[in-house]
Amino acid sequence: MQNTDLQHLQALLGPERVLTGESELLIHARDESHHPEHKPDVVIYPQSAEELSQILRFANERKIPVTAWGAGTSMEANPVPVYGGIVLDLSKMNQILAIYPEDLQAVVQPGVTHVDLNHKLSKYGLFFPPDPGAPATIGGMVANNAAGIQAIKYGATKDYVLALEVVLANGEILRVGNRAMRTSSGYNLVGLFVGSEGTLGIFTEITLRLAGIPKEVSAATAAFPTLEQAAQAVVQIVQSGLDPAALELLDPDCMRAINYLKNLNLAEQPTLFLEFRGHALEVVRDDLRFAQEICEQNGCESFSSALGQEERNKLWEARHHLAYAAAALNPGKRAIVVDVAVPISKFPVMIEFARKKLTEHALNGPVFGHAGDGNFHVGIFYNPDDPDEKSRAHAANDAIVFRAIELGGTATGEHGVGLGKIKFMRAEHGASYELMRQVKKLLDPNGILNPGKIFA
Repeated sequence: MQNTDLQHLQALLGPERVLTGESELLIHARDESHHPEHKPDVVIYPQSAEELSQILRFANERKIPVTAWGAGTSMEANPVPVYGGIVLDLSKMNQILAIYPEDLQAVVQPGVTHVDLNHKLSKYGLFFPPDPGAPATIGGMVANNAAGIQAIKYGATKDYVLALEVVLANGEILRVGNRAMRTSSGYNLVGLFVGSEGTLGIFTEITLRLAGIPKEVSAATAAFPTLEQAAQAVVQIVQSGLDPAALELLDPDCMRAINYLKNLNLAEQPTLFLEFRGHALEVVRDDLRFAQEICEQNGCESFSSALGQEERNKLWEARHHLAYAAAALNPGKRAIVVDVAVPISKFPVMIEFARKKLTEHALNGPVFGHAGDGNFHVGIFYNPDDPDEKSRAHAANDAIVFRAIELGGTATGEHGVGLGKIKFMRAEHGASYELMRQVKKLLDPNGILNPGKIFA
């Protein structure tokens, strides 16, 4: 960028929202991932679609890279400006524009966090189900198609987006979708933009479908002798027709980290966290009882379901903070976070394969994930100052991801492609990867929107 570019942008928005201070640039240089930082040239805080349109029109004419920024909680450098240029921090576009309780819908700006949205919705008995754990913004969740612990019952973010207002690379403001709960009209352009990681356009308004808050909730933990037995129990619970709201698998390293961080005394064994929700207590209890039978048939050594609300909340809070807990037990190390998903029948195979690869490469790290829908993670910790250990960590990651793809799975279940998953895209998508590239070229011919993501 030239000084004249900065001067033009400051004239558009005022110098107080067009910032080039070193601290501001560093804040927007990295996310929660292991990927290296890249500083932008300038950070801009737009407040409307019209402002975004002017910025993008100018950037497109000057061929300046533009990267949208939500909360920076992503795990694959999705919002990191690898080619510098402009970062658009959307945190000032944080208004809940409308709530339609009778239609189970809300309209929000991209900077609203899912935590704040659910706080406002609670008085209507409604909630937005996707919950990635981190205090992510709705815009970031839509851009990455975030999921979370409740995805097995409620699905991912894509299942809740009805309509979008999007600013394209040339500054055009486009509306796609509508507020109808069902449509067969034309191409699914909403689905095209969801999960596009800011490479096709930037969201300024998002219309969401909501769900009712169930009256009854029951949670449990089930500890197993081996990881394979726990994984097999997961498969049978899903195949049985039970409908858990959450079904999480955590290995002994995870349980050790949770005990350390939250001062708990849970068994440090392969463990399932289960939760069932419904509007009748007897139905929830019956589901939990059936799940217990399946766990015990697979060698479960302890099943604890007598969890009060406070204990349940503490349990799930610990699960949400697992990444930080694992990091606390690995001081000075970075982590590659594997994020694969496979058909549920292949889940035990993948769990065994992942643990084997860690052992082969003399590495350690927790194995955990949203087991109920075949999505799991491996936190592969390595010393960033040890080239050999870093190389082994990447080799283990590559082996696990390619194996998941071989089994009919995906390189990323919920974190998005960003930088880390680009090398797996051709193996997963084949010829359709080139079709994606053509769509990108059509909507962003100068390649200014989040360059270097999804495509090399």
